[in-house]
Amino acid sequence: MRISRFFLLALLPAGLAACEPSRPAETANIRMHLVGTWLSESDDEGIRTRTVIALAEAGEFDEVEKIDDGKGTARETRTGGEWSFDGTNFKRKYTRKDGQPLPMNYFATTTYAINMIGDDRFFGVDNLRHRTVSFARAHGSVRPKHSRSSP
Repeated sequence: MRISRFFLLALLPAGLAACEPSRPAETANIRMHLVGTWLSESDDEGIRTRTVIALAEAGEFDEVEKIDDGKGTARETRTGGEWSFDGTNFKRKYTRKDGQPLPMNYFATTTYAINMIGDDRFFGVDNLRHRTVSFARAHGSVRPKHSRSSP
């Protein structure tokens, strides 16, 4: 009887591992789901930000961010670089801004711990700024728009 219990206990981890989804496969599926164009909009104390991010399958991204201070001043920034997803964190490493490469000693990254992902929306936590950011899948040719023409 002792031998059979030992044998069953020895097989238990292998049996449980077979029942759990493969973490690398799950990560790859989520990463593929992230490929495409995403929109994030926020309003923080009257400062409106609209960000459009296009994530390519090859791991590159382009981002256009429009910031309107609510006082008639708007600024648009175009950035790009490399993106990745490690199973928990959606990361972007910036390598260019407004068509120019960033200096080699300039290190700019953004990381969001993804809490939920759906077919057309995901939420992430920016642990550096301690805020939650919402992204919605953009359809059509979504671009930052001027606040005065916004509905």
